[in-house]
Amino acid sequence: MTTKTPALAASGLKYGYGRESAIVNGFDLSVAPGEWLGIVGPNGSGKSTVLRMLARLVSPQGGKVEMDGRDMAGMDTKSIARHMTMLTQSQEQVQDITVRELVRRGRNPHLKWYEECRGKHEEVVDWALRVTSLQTLQHRPLQELSGGERQRAWLAMCMAQTPKLLLLDEPTTYLDIAHQLELMELIQQLNREQGITVIMVLHDLNQAARYCDRIVAMKQGAIVREGRPADLFKADFFREVFGIEAKIYNDDGVPVYMPCGIARHEAKAETA
Repeated sequence: MTTKTPALAASGLKYGYGRESAIVNGFDLSVAPGEWLGIVGPNGSGKSTVLRMLARLVSPQGGKVEMDGRDMAGMDTKSIARHMTMLTQSQEQVQDITVRELVRRGRNPHLKWYEECRGKHEEVVDWALRVTSLQTLQHRPLQELSGGERQRAWLAMCMAQTPKLLLLDEPTTYLDIAHQLELMELIQQLNREQGITVIMVLHDLNQAARYCDRIVAMKQGAIVREGRPADLFKADFFREVFGIEAKIYNDDGVPVYMPCGIARHEAKAETA
C-alpha cells in the first residue's frame, strides 16, 4: 500500500523570541492532497503566524515546511506561487483597476519577464472569472463592488494562479452572513470539483464544523486537539481550548455548538 506524499507538511515550527515569548513552539502538521483543514483557537494562539509560515510569508525560527515533499526553504518564490496561494482577511487598497485586471495578476507567476497575459493565459483568467461567477462584473472597477464581491474578485485572482494549495486567513471576517456563506460555498466547490487542498484559519467554529474535513485547535502556539468535527465537538473540547461551557447539537450530521458561559474552572480561577 502506497502512502500519498502530503500536500503540505510542517515539522517543529517555532517563531518568537525565547521560551517565554514564543508565539509558536513545536508545531507539527500534515495535510493530505484534496483535504480541507480548519485551524481554530482563541485570539493570540498563533494561528495566523502558523499560516504565514506555511505560506513562506514569514520564515520560521526553527523547523521546516515541505510542499509535495520538497523543503520550501530551498524553493524560489515563483515556484511556490505556481502551486500555492493565500487569501487574507483584508486586501491591499487597489481601487483603480477592474476585476479582470486584478484577476490577470494571478498569472504573473506563470509568465516570463517578457511575456504578457494573453492567449492561453487569458483563457485561464476567463476560467477563474467563471468559477467565481464574476463574468458580469469583470469590467467593473473594484471600488464599485460590495465587500463580498471584492473578496470573490481576490479569490478569482488566487484561482488564476491555478494553485494546488489554497491558504485562507479568516477570509469572512468583514463580510455579512449571506456573503460569508456565499464565499464558503464557493471554496467548497473549488475543493470538491478542482481538488484544491484548503487550509483555512477560521473564527466561526460552526462554519469550521460544517465545511472542514478536519480541524486542528491551537492554544499558546501549539496544537492541543485535532480530528474530525463530529469527533472533536464535545463539551471538554470547548472547556480546554476556549474556556467556555457549550451545548452541542446535531444538525443533519453536522455538529453545532452554542456557548453557555465561562467554563467552571476558569470562573473559579478568576475569583480565587
